[in-house]
Amino acid sequence: MTRADRGARLIVHADDFGLSEAVNRAVIAAHENGIVTAASLMAGGDAFEHAVALAKGHPTLDVGVHLTLTEQHPTAPAADVPSLVGPDGKFAPHAFQFAKRYLRGDIALTDVRAELDAQIRRVVDHGLVPSHLDGHQHVHVLPGIARIVAELAGGYGIRAVRCPAERLRGYMLKDLARAKRVVEQLALAGLSALSPLRKLRGADRFVGFYFGGRLDERNLRTVLAHLPARRTIELMCHPGFDDPTSRYGHWNYAWAAETAALSSPRIREMLDARGVRLIGYRDI
Repeated sequence: MTRADRGARLIVHADDFGLSEAVNRAVIAAHENGIVTAASLMAGGDAFEHAVALAKGHPTLDVGVHLTLTEQHPTAPAADVPSLVGPDGKFAPHAFQFAKRYLRGDIALTDVRAELDAQIRRVVDHGLVPSHLDGHQHVHVLPGIARIVAELAGGYGIRAVRCPAERLRGYMLKDLARAKRVVEQLALAGLSALSPLRKLRGADRFVGFYFGGRLDERNLRTVLAHLPARRTIELMCHPGFDDPTSRYGHWNYAWAAETAALSSPRIREMLDARGVRLIGYRDI
């Protein structure tokens, strides 16, 4: 190990805080016993109130807002954001369906602004001070929506926003079964490069999309071994505990394995050996 390997600052960021109590408990466990330093709160999540209580009881966890325009119910009244919801009163089931509707011109940006404002306001009204914004399935980087996110961040005094541009690495090209993931990763990087969010404060690098939802210890070690030196990096992760009642089994996330990896003493030792310092978004 050379001196150049030392000095990176790492934000270990748990998405989907508020999705369920099983996810919430795992986020806190991976913060207390592992390397998670930050999380983003889903204002429309089923376990939002539970997450708020946990966040208030653990002030060392850096909390942001997980802006959501897919899968969930809106935070604003559905009648106020009609272009965002279907007959069931819910958002589009996935970012792909949302993007198709967006590209057809079926999504009103006034509705997007109203909904995202309602989500941030709900977090603030519950007594939390979000340090950053990111997006569920990264729809916050779409043109037009990114501009709204930047404006809302300024209006709420939120300095940092995630740009999910993970650089391509050699190990990502070895598994042809994950070629679709690489294509999605390149698309996100392109959108991020052109985004007005680049003007806001954020991490120098973003990692974790390629192994999204599958960040077991082996995959986590692979990601950490390729961290750039002397940079501020955000590592996206999805801790959770197994929950047979979950409505999100179709995601096929390895929640428990990810929680175990984030809490592994071997991972902590690896970071210490490389001189990596753990921080939150509020530290940049």
